Amino acid sequence: MPHRSDGKVVVYAPFSRDAESIIRVLAPHGIAAESVTTLAALVARLGDDVGTVLMSEEALSQPNWRSLVDVINAQPSWSSYPFIVLVGQKRFSNPETIYGVLPTEITNVIVLERPMGSATLISAVRWALSGRRRQFVTRDHLQKLEDNARHQALMTRELAHRVKNTIAMLQSIVTQTLRPRPEVDDLRVVIVERFAALSRAHDLLLGTDFAAADFRELVSRSVGVHGGNIVIDGPGIDLSPQASLSFALVLHELGTNAIKYGSLRTSHGRVDVKWDVVDNVFVFAWKELDGRPVEPPARSGFGVRLIRSTLEGLGHLKLSYERTGFELAFEAELDRLRHGVPEL
Repeated sequence: MPHRSDGKVVVYAPFSRDAESIIRVLAPHGIAAESVTTLAALVARLGDDVGTVLMSEEALSQPNWRSLVDVINAQPSWSSYPFIVLVGQKRFSNPETIYGVLPTEITNVIVLERPMGSATLISAVRWALSGRRRQFVTRDHLQKLEDNARHQALMTRELAHRVKNTIAMLQSIVTQTLRPRPEVDDLRVVIVERFAALSRAHDLLLGTDFAAADFRELVSRSVGVHGGNIVIDGPGIDLSPQASLSFALVLHELGTNAIKYGSLRTSHGRVDVKWDVVDNVFVFAWKELDGRPVEPPARSGFGVRLIRSTLEGLGHLKLSYERTGFELAFEAELDRLRHGVPEL
């Protein structure tokens, strides 16, 4: 946003002759100034073009500062109006007492004691205006950062939509390509369902502009499509997009295998899905119970290979084929799974 190189000086003096005197001192030095005689007029005049407020000691006799305090509290974070207060020794033998008269919300204050030379006044005003200009520089920088962040979020969402559309297109291509070949119907279903698992994870990430995904929500969405008795227990933890997409595929494979070969093949079988963070280590467990006894497979199918390759790239993985059911245990440093997640 553009701003003046020198802000306006507003002179708040109930007696107009005091204001006129101050303005006459400032004018030869190229410092623009105008006067107000009431607190209401000062409040109405405050704005981004105000460089500093120069206040006479007579202006301190206010029964209620509320209107000014409200304006000060409503300022953006980058703004703090500089106040210069002119006091005399008769009323304020100790200039420090001025801070007890002004509202505590007014923190950017310079106190000058009369009588003073014009050089002292000019120096104080220039110092205040310089500080106000730096505030405008900060404002412009913050505005640029916000504009860049909005643009980045827009581009991220646009890219995410395109990726999701690509996934949908791939699903359609697979379906149409394999439809005339009924002998590979099972393969077609497997591929389309894996694409669907990725799509659900993308939907979750889209809600945060691909900054992170809540793991509890990810688990709930991933296993929810399989039905059956699946119990989840764990805290909400934000994981990075990469880790979230990896787990989306893993959870899909685990759920599919449980239905085909594991505990969810029977009506009384169940799956316990638990996770937690212990000493900055993410601990995850998938445990199948009350189903049919399982045996280690003679050879690893694509699903198991996908689970191994995905999770072993993130941390430590253990697969167990117990008589009571299949179990998976996984541990990884939480920081590794959260890499790139913005801090609150």
